[in-house]
Amino acid sequence: MRSLFVYTLFACFPFIIVSYQTSAEDGCIVKEFEEVDSVINNCKDIILDSLSIPGGKKLILNLNEGTTLTFRGNTSFNFYEWTGPLITISGNNIKVIGGKDSVIDGRGPLWWDGQGPWSSQKPKLFKIQVTNAILDGINIKDCPSLCTIVNGENLVIRNWIIDNLEGDEGVAPENHFAHNTDGINLAIFEPNENVTIENCVIYNQDDCIAIARGKNVTVRNLFCHGSHGLTISGTNSTIEDVLFENSIITMAENGIHVKTHVLDGDGLIKNVVYRNITILDAKNYGISVEQNYLNLPAGQPQDGPPSNHIPIYNLSMQNIYGNVLSGGIPVFILCADEGCFDWKWENVNILGDNQNNNCTGYVPKEYEC
Repeated sequence: MRSLFVYTLFACFPFIIVSYQTSAEDGCIVKEFEEVDSVINNCKDIILDSLSIPGGKKLILNLNEGTTLTFRGNTSFNFYEWTGPLITISGNNIKVIGGKDSVIDGRGPLWWDGQGPWSSQKPKLFKIQVTNAILDGINIKDCPSLCTIVNGENLVIRNWIIDNLEGDEGVAPENHFAHNTDGINLAIFEPNENVTIENCVIYNQDDCIAIARGKNVTVRNLFCHGSHGLTISGTNSTIEDVLFENSIITMAENGIHVKTHVLDGDGLIKNVVYRNITILDAKNYGISVEQNYLNLPAGQPQDGPPSNHIPIYNLSMQNIYGNVLSGGIPVFILCADEGCFDWKWENVNILGDNQNNNCTGYVPKEYEC
């Protein structure tokens, strides 16, 4: 039933080198991990067909300019305690495609222990560093840890499914659930500019989308379930001109989350718009904006005094509707003195059973907290 719902929701959206196969129709077909390097160096139309990756090995895809690479069948990874990533993709003017019925299976249950990075090592799945690229139709299952780290310019990510539902508490065996499985994370290591993420379905146990660095980023037409929401994660970097729109968030810890890390260096968040977002059954917060975020192991403080070293300018919310579960807070704002400026919120209506909104340090224009 879940798969049917997901696909319905976004339906509108002759030579041989070594031992791998080629044809005029299919290009270079890779069926063994040991063939990958030779193919990557010699072909521009590549199919990875049901590869099994040895434990502790990385599938390195440094693609030649103009390459089209297709994942076909089931790509899987054997167990090894390390941090990964399991796959790296780099290149300019490339296209990476998920073939029909293909799955990239991270085999997360082999690693999950409910503690994420705070216990044994668990590999990140994807690291992507590209320019002028399209990544289309990728189907990921059971990330051991963070699903996708992205650094890109002129990049489109579309029609992805990330399905980590098996890692949910109550679904996974006791003490073997997934933790810190961010869906798509625009990371701080390199600039992210002119990036579009669209028409994706994500079931996971951390941020559905997290933007830690970026300029001219659009995120639209998403369905996120069980996550920590659509997130701006302010660190010692700049995030500006970001649009989240036309998306549904269900059963998340937070529907919308804007956070600044108090232990990081100076940064800036500017011109961020959330519009036409539906938040259903959020557990903790419908909307949470906090300038006191810590990311420490369980049992340690998760927040501190608010700080203005990463100010938030021009945070816009338009047509945000939904509800929080019992005990949840519809809207939570905690700004430091001189930390938040020129926000405008219109048609924001998050319902809750017995908790009022909580706004400290700042109230947006045209909004009654």
